[in-house]
Amino acid sequence: MSKEIKFKACEELDFANNYSAKKVLIYGTKVCWERDVVDDVSSPRLVQYCKKSGRLNYPDSCLREADKMCSDYKEFEHTVII
Repeated sequence: MSKEIKFKACEELDFANNYSAKKVLIYGTKVCWERDVVDDVSSPRLVQYCKKSGRLNYPDSCLREADKMCSDYKEFEHTVII
């Protein structure tokens, strides 16, 4: 069953269905990506994807300005189906 989530985060976060990872709900109100990591325990399982920077190795990257990974943070309301 699909669920629509609306939340504010950086405009550059990418929630398009272009990745082999799946979208998961975190903090009850936000979305990140869960990757299938089998062999490499040092590779992060929960990540974000940025349109400008690629994979961000923390699930809370750019979900709010205090957790921004670059100076290009611009708040935006995302609507994501998970």
